[in-house]
Amino acid sequence: MLEKTRPATRDPLHISPDDPQRSRLFPRGALLGLGLLCAATLALVYPGQNLMRLLSTSADDGLAIDYLRHLVDLRGGNIDLRLMLAQRYMHIGKSQQALDTLRSVHTPQADALRLQIWKARWFDARALGHATEEAQARQALSALLQRTQPANFNEWRDTLVLLQGLDEPQAVQRLTGMVTRFLPLPPAAALQAARLLVGVHAEPLAAQVLFATAKTRVTEAEREQLIEQAARALLASGDPTQAYRQTAAALGSGAVAPQMAWFMVKLALGANQPAEAGDWLRKAVDLDLPAAALGKALTPAQRELAWQVLLAGGDLRGAVHIADAALAQQPGSRTWAERRAQVLEWSGQPDAAMQQWIALLRAEFTRHALDELRRLALALHSSSGLDAYWEQRAAHTTLTTDEWLQYAQALEVRGHPEKAVSILRQAAVKQPEVLTSLAWLLGNMGEVDTSLATYAEALKRGALSLRGSIDYAIALLQNGQFEQARQTLEQTQHLPDDTPCRSTPAAAVITDGSAAAQTPRCNDVDLLAAHQGLLGDIAWDMGEQRSAQSAYGSIWNNPQLRDRIKPYQLQRFIMLTQKSQGDAAALRLLPQAWAKAPSEALALLWLQSLVRQPSAQGIAEWERVVLGSAAGAPLRQQPQMYAARAQVWRALGRTDRALADLHEALRLSPGNTDNQIALLWMLIDVNQLDALRQDVALYSRSLQGLPDGLDVLSAAAQTLGDNAAAVRYGQQLYPRKKTDALWLLNYGDLLAQAGDSRRAQAAYNQSWALLQKAAASGKKSEDKTTDQDLNALLARLRLSHARLDGAGQQALLGQLRDKLRSGDLTGPQTLQANAAIADWLLRLDTNSAARWWLARRVLTPAARQSIELQMALRAGDREAVNRLLQQGAARHLLPQDRAEAERVAGRPLQALATAEKVLETAAERGQDNPALRALARQTAEQQLALAHRATVTLEHRQIDNVIRQGPVLRLALQLGGQWRLQAQASRQSMHSNNTAALVGVPSTWSDAELGLQWQGERSQLGGTLTHNTAVGRLSGWRIEGGTQLPGQVRAQLEAEHNAVADESGPLQIAGARDRLALRLSRDFGRMWANVSTAVMSYDTRRGNPLGHGASTQFELGFWFRRSEPDLSVKLLGYSNQFSANAGPPLPDYAPLVPGGAAPNAAFFIPAGDDVYGLGFGFNMAHNDTYTRRWMPYAEVDVLQSRRLGLTNNLNLGLHGPVFGPDQLSLSYQRQQNTSGLNRQWSLQYRLWFGR
Repeated sequence: MLEKTRPATRDPLHISPDDPQRSRLFPRGALLGLGLLCAATLALVYPGQNLMRLLSTSADDGLAIDYLRHLVDLRGGNIDLRLMLAQRYMHIGKSQQALDTLRSVHTPQADALRLQIWKARWFDARALGHATEEAQARQALSALLQRTQPANFNEWRDTLVLLQGLDEPQAVQRLTGMVTRFLPLPPAAALQAARLLVGVHAEPLAAQVLFATAKTRVTEAEREQLIEQAARALLASGDPTQAYRQTAAALGSGAVAPQMAWFMVKLALGANQPAEAGDWLRKAVDLDLPAAALGKALTPAQRELAWQVLLAGGDLRGAVHIADAALAQQPGSRTWAERRAQVLEWSGQPDAAMQQWIALLRAEFTRHALDELRRLALALHSSSGLDAYWEQRAAHTTLTTDEWLQYAQALEVRGHPEKAVSILRQAAVKQPEVLTSLAWLLGNMGEVDTSLATYAEALKRGALSLRGSIDYAIALLQNGQFEQARQTLEQTQHLPDDTPCRSTPAAAVITDGSAAAQTPRCNDVDLLAAHQGLLGDIAWDMGEQRSAQSAYGSIWNNPQLRDRIKPYQLQRFIMLTQKSQGDAAALRLLPQAWAKAPSEALALLWLQSLVRQPSAQGIAEWERVVLGSAAGAPLRQQPQMYAARAQVWRALGRTDRALADLHEALRLSPGNTDNQIALLWMLIDVNQLDALRQDVALYSRSLQGLPDGLDVLSAAAQTLGDNAAAVRYGQQLYPRKKTDALWLLNYGDLLAQAGDSRRAQAAYNQSWALLQKAAASGKKSEDKTTDQDLNALLARLRLSHARLDGAGQQALLGQLRDKLRSGDLTGPQTLQANAAIADWLLRLDTNSAARWWLARRVLTPAARQSIELQMALRAGDREAVNRLLQQGAARHLLPQDRAEAERVAGRPLQALATAEKVLETAAERGQDNPALRALARQTAEQQLALAHRATVTLEHRQIDNVIRQGPVLRLALQLGGQWRLQAQASRQSMHSNNTAALVGVPSTWSDAELGLQWQGERSQLGGTLTHNTAVGRLSGWRIEGGTQLPGQVRAQLEAEHNAVADESGPLQIAGARDRLALRLSRDFGRMWANVSTAVMSYDTRRGNPLGHGASTQFELGFWFRRSEPDLSVKLLGYSNQFSANAGPPLPDYAPLVPGGAAPNAAFFIPAGDDVYGLGFGFNMAHNDTYTRRWMPYAEVDVLQSRRLGLTNNLNLGLHGPVFGPDQLSLSYQRQQNTSGLNRQWSLQYRLWFGR
């Protein structure tokens, strides 16, 4: 077979395009279509690129915007077109169209454009003050910046600055930490970043940036600058220690430039590293240089810093070297010289320091250098230093009195008193105040006459001080001039008491350099007490009792001086007071005196006063105060105490106690003749014959040699019926007693009983002659009738028979009757007078009509018990009235006086029964007088006061926003004459009338009280237990008391705990009050006045403290008419101050607040206020008392309030009886204050029963 011939193979690279064997991707037709398509594309694209270049370079914004808008419409997804369009809008100021164009574009370039737009709008809005646009721009910028992630330091910086301007602290804080991405920074950028970071209070981060840059390849100058700025940034953070530590670590241990070393000195010193500051100082300068060279090497500021560093490090030697260097450069620098002196002293060279101060003073006088020299001279006991000190003082200053005294003291201490006298005489020419010191110094030197003359000169020139007057008086006493000493003290007792303790050189203590402290003051009260005490002692010794009492009294009556009075001076003062003012005044002083200075002499003095003015209360107080104290316990072993107390018991009529005390005294001291005599006299008085006979036999031998013993033995013999012994003793007494009229009268009785009528008549005649002579002289007591005066009158009355005619005897009887009727006689004196009258009457004719008339006119009104009872009633002595009533003394009184006596004696029920009987009798007899009418009114009031009463009240009360209404039940039961039991209970509905201010008010209010009250004649006391339920339970108590003070002042005191507080609505239902209140009131005829004050503390019922308050109120009123109907006007005012605690809210009481927010204390506490005004009253004296007819009453107060302006209070009512012993009342009250409107309507029925 034949094979077909194949063409030879050719290289594909050499195949021609039109070769049919060439392989083809597309057919020729397809290639032609592609070519045409490319040509069309180039025709379109090439002109579009030219258009884009034209739009980007065209200055015609309008044309560019039109083209770009069409292109965006054609190519909506082209981001570049939108960016170009937004930029064109921005260029012509249409920022909103630019933002609309970029709405769908979310690229970094779009955000950058938005940022530019919103920044411009924000700046414009701020400049124009458009707050709304500014806030919109701020919000948009914040949103943009929140998602900004700076790519480089510049973007970070710009963003941070913008965020600062926007005041976005959280975003700033987030951004500040991003700076670490760009570390390390170039030095300039690092410094710029540090400033920005310090500005946003990121100081540690600023330091980190600077320290990071300082570690890079920078110059040494740049490195130190960066480190220094980093240190300053850390200092700005308030941590100097950390600043120093990091800076020192950054610098390392290598050498540093001097400037940097000085910076590190300051930094170490600020970080309280004085030792390291010293090390840096030595790197900064060579401290071992000579002083002159070192001074040249340092600037003034560097010398100052080096001085501080060395002192802080304790390098005193180096500090002295710095001072020397400074003085080498500034030889006349006083500051460095003073510093050198101070450091020399601190470094243990006080002598050198003192010489430095001396040199300073000689160069230029200053007070500071003088004081330092004085201090060192005294500390070193340097005579040369003190000489230099006083030399400078005298040369440059004018010495004051104290300074002259110190100068003299310095000379005296150094052993030159003559020089001290010389300078004081020199000073006295212009400053006489030094004369007392000069006189004292002269006295110590033995120049007595010159010293006294100098004191006299000081007194004459008015320069004698209080201390000096005491020294002068002592000097005069030592010289025997007592009267002159007393006169000197009297002349100087009113000197100012701010004198020196002793105006003498020896006592002028030198302390520091201040003039006020140079001479310390004595305790002025000690000095004045010593002065007045010495004056009193001298006056006492000279018998000048009035002057002594005045001096001692000036100490005792001054509370500051009282503790300085000496015990013997106090006893003298009490004795002088007793002589001048009576025993009552002395007895008032004695308890205080015992508390101040207890002593045996004072206790006996107290008993002596009780003898002259006895009272059971007084002796009881003495036993409690004296014997009940530790200081008085030793008195139980002293016979003098029992003897003195026996006299008190005797004066009180308690002879049993008196005899017991005398026997105890004789047991302790059997040989005491005074107590033997006292015992025998007392046995004679009580007529205990057996005991008297026994004791006379026991003590007669020891008493016969004593004049007082003969007296008592004679009286004892007479009492025992041994007339012979009595006459025998009387004969021994006659030479001494022959001028005693009363003794002669008694001696005549003894002689008559013994049958010696001749000698008896002679004794009577001699006694009568003495009595008549004394009566003719006219000498008698000025005040009360003394025992001596009364006894003389009674003796004359007795001896008047057969010696005077009837008229003379009637004159004596008239004198005695006048004394009885005056009521001035004591009980024992009245007994003597009655006995004398009876004796005189017995001497009359039994059948004489004159005797019957005289007995009726004299004896009945002057009956002993009747007079005692009348005196006790006049004095208000309840114990005496009660005792006399028990003895039947009321039979001599008028019927209405008998009722008064029983009332004073504390028998109110018996007094009421007596008064009712008197009134019934008077009504039967048709009697009527003012006294009976007064008794009737008093009886009616007592009947009501002693009756039980029950009260039912229906009330509607509004306090602030809280309204309560419902019944209140009250019951008062009289327990005996002075005790009353009281109870109260209420259960009321309650609600809020203003739910915008208060909600959550409970629907029920429950309240209960139970109390007991004691009512005395002048005082009352009561206690009450309380319980309340509202917003929580509240249990508390209340104590009330009142008494009548001297001056007709009525005082009332009230204390309450956990009481209902009605100052505001929230307090009323949820609060509790503790209060202490005092009220004083007094009537002045038709006027009355009262003032009260109270302090309050408020808590919630759960115990949360709310606040405090204080209230002061006053009233001053005048009655136009007191009887029914009464009319009055008053001036009133009050000041209420409240303060709420600043505590946390109280969530437990959130239900009370609209909206449920937890209230604070201010929600409960009302506002304070000051109010004054005028009030008018009608029948207000009878608005709460029982009346026999219906009676209206009203009160209107017109007030001016500091907070509310003009306001008023209103109180209206009507009350009267219904069935008899009862009362029905209707009332309305209204008051406006800072807590709101307070109103009350009430209907009340009260019933008295049990009487």
